[in-house]
Order: sequence, then C-alpha cells, then structure tokens
Amino acid sequence: MQDFHPVVFATLTEPNGTRLVKLLDDTSKFIRDLSFKTKTHVKPMIGYEDGENSHAHLILCVPHDELETFQSRLEGFVPWKSWRFKTLDFQPFIEGADTHGYVLNKHNALLPETFCPKKYSACRKGKCSHKHRQ
Repeated sequence: MQDFHPVVFATLTEPNGTRLVKLLDDTSKFIRDLSFKTKTHVKPMIGYEDGENSHAHLILCVPHDELETFQSRLEGFVPWKSWRFKTLDFQPFIEGADTHGYVLNKHNALLPETFCPKKYSACRKGKCSHKHRQ
C-alpha cells in the first residue's frame, strides 16, 4: 500500500454472538461514513473475530495526496455516531507497534476495496483511480 498512509487504528465491537454478516456490514458502514465525512478515499485493513467475541480491528489508510484534507476534516467526524450502542476505540495510528501483524495475522483478515467519497467528477462517473491503487 505504498500510495496510502495509515492514519487510524480502530476497534469496533458488536454484542457477543453477532453474526459475521452483520459485523462486516456495520464495519463497512462505519468506514463509508468516515470517507464521506472527511471527503477522502479510505483503504481499510480489517482483522475480525466473529462468534462469541464479535469485533473488528481496523487500520484505515488514506492516499498521501489526501492526508492534509483527512486531518483537517477528521475533527468533524464523531465516531460514536457511526457506531451507536456498541463499543468503540478510535485513535490515531502509531508507527512502530506490530499493529499490522496483530490485525492481519491474529485475526481473520480482509482487505476490501477502497471506499470512495465520490468527491471528484471521475469518481462520480465510476472511474475512480484510487480503487486500483495499492
């Protein structure tokens, strides 16, 4: 992911026993809300555990050329509004810890496509160049 910079580490916890489909749907909605609020593309790395202890760990990355926009608009994003009535930890990503290993190796890993805020006209026309970046 050389074009993307990690900016947020988050843990999203559902009630015990939540089905995997609901966990992943809710997680996608959370990331989409962040992308739209900050008007930046967000590429997630997701490690999840379903069953008795349903939760997802996220490393959220934005393109290098959108870092300043993300930082300036992040204050307007209120995480608990997108994760109501559930447990949430949302903090800046800190380099150095083995966060990638924890998220991607300890848990079942997903690397979904980049979430697009449809800010640029090319994105609104379905030609988003960020979806194919690494």
